[in-house]
Amino acid sequence: MMHQRNAINRYFLSTGYTNINVNQKPWGDGPYGRERIFVGKTYDNRNALTTDSTARLLTEIVQGRAISPVRSVEMMKLLQRDPFKKKTQDCEPDQNYDFTGATPLPRGTKVWSKAGWTSTVRHDAAYVELPNGPRFVLVTFTTGHGNEREIIPTIAKKIIDGLL
Repeated sequence: MMHQRNAINRYFLSTGYTNINVNQKPWGDGPYGRERIFVGKTYDNRNALTTDSTARLLTEIVQGRAISPVRSVEMMKLLQRDPFKKKTQDCEPDQNYDFTGATPLPRGTKVWSKAGWTSTVRHDAAYVELPNGPRFVLVTFTTGHGNEREIIPTIAKKIIDGLL
């Protein structure tokens, strides 16, 4: 099982990624059974990415170079957000309205993003196209701030204000 699961790590290593582990399934409630054994007693085999690797991956998706142009387009569709859509209910963090999407954005801004959060971390990777031309990837990872909803929008606002 380990050799098969690590095929994805071998692929990314062969393309120049370093310091990553992407062989685990994402869990909302934690792994159990043989999945728990695979992650290790001290969770030393859990998924791990650096902000640099995340920014590179998102950039490659945006540029149509992740796996293939067709797959990159499919991934962009999954990542597309609408931060201007009216929020209908207050629920768990929502990638349209929380994270980078919670930043006050000028009308016409386009956002593609992927967030992750637990009780201890709050992360977001976003590709943003501002209506006045700038396009950029912003990756924010936090530790110890899992429930602080304002941290990522505050950072994103400072970056966006500097580009406007």
